[in-house]
Amino acid sequence: MSRRFVLKVVKVTYTPSAPWMVRVPPRLQEIEGSQKKFFEKEAVAKAYAERLGRQMGEYHVQALGLTDRQKLEASECYRLLGKEDGSLLEAVHHYLKYRARAKQSVPIKQLFDELMSAKRQDGLSAKYLADLRSKLGRFVAAFSDTLACNVTTPDLETWLRSLKIGSVSRESYRRNIGVMLEFGRRRGALHSNPAADIKITRRPEGEVTILSPDEVGSLLKRCASELVPYVAICAFAGLRPSEAEALDWADVHFDTMQIEVKARHSKTRRYRLVPMQPNLMAWLERYRQATGPIGYSRRKFREAYKAIGIDRWKTDVLRHSFGTYRLPILKSADALALEMGNSPDIIFRHYRRPMAEVNAQKYFDLFPPEQTTSATGSKEPDQVPLKDPLDAVAA
Repeated sequence: MSRRFVLKVVKVTYTPSAPWMVRVPPRLQEIEGSQKKFFEKEAVAKAYAERLGRQMGEYHVQALGLTDRQKLEASECYRLLGKEDGSLLEAVHHYLKYRARAKQSVPIKQLFDELMSAKRQDGLSAKYLADLRSKLGRFVAAFSDTLACNVTTPDLETWLRSLKIGSVSRESYRRNIGVMLEFGRRRGALHSNPAADIKITRRPEGEVTILSPDEVGSLLKRCASELVPYVAICAFAGLRPSEAEALDWADVHFDTMQIEVKARHSKTRRYRLVPMQPNLMAWLERYRQATGPIGYSRRKFREAYKAIGIDRWKTDVLRHSFGTYRLPILKSADALALEMGNSPDIIFRHYRRPMAEVNAQKYFDLFPPEQTTSATGSKEPDQVPLKDPLDAVAA
């Protein structure tokens, strides 16, 4: 038979600054957070012991007042917790914390609608909003009614791996989902962002694909006339396709030989000025307008690259070509990074390869057929700068 617990105040010598000690009853130790309590004054220790006594009595009365159903529930809870290092009280506190978080949370579908509304208010581009809607659409469909606070890292990673996509696309999905969940975290809909803990393992990056000067010349020759400015700007100024598509002729400054890329059109959301090379000036001069879109047609562009024997167009290949040929001329990753709106690390990773400056210059000596200008700036009329390889095949 267990000994009856007696509440009393004891004076001890091993804590001189707080010599009065009260032993806490076992059933109250978890609530009080310790087995013993020490006090500087005896009166305070006695008041504490009296409070514990009243509390013990109240608990005894409450225990006697439990219904049979409550007793059975408590017994079942203790049975379920039997193998766990925890208590029924800890489980209840954990549940109450969860309920408090759940009250502040919202379903994923509602969080998505709030995010899109906020992004539209921020004036973000229609293309960015469309990409965000596309990437998040599948996620929202899968977790529509799930509270944002209930989305876990394992749940999210399992869903991402269920998509039949490559690692680059999977990372794009993770990044966009992370944007939405981080938006929810700032609003108190969830405690932490589960997407932030997911690491997508990418395949080792290979050498970027570029086009030869002959291939770029063929593309400019075979594409529809309204596409020439777009192709020339991507090839000889290194703009991203989305940046070139968004350009207006008012952004092309022939007087200063610069192209103005506004922050809202840039992938990095940073404003920059890109210098125009003499050959780019020549390609654009005949299509020059005061204002109006540069012009782009996906269908006509596809017809153009297929006409020169390219079955599948690789993203950013004209931009990669520009960076690869421009670096040996500039001899500075920092300078090229400034022109392309990238970091020097990206420049070194993608565009550094053995190439003589004279060979790189051939790319920028590609002028319209009726006027060729050499690297020294002298004009050589009626000279086709580069032979179209398809002409040789046709001959």
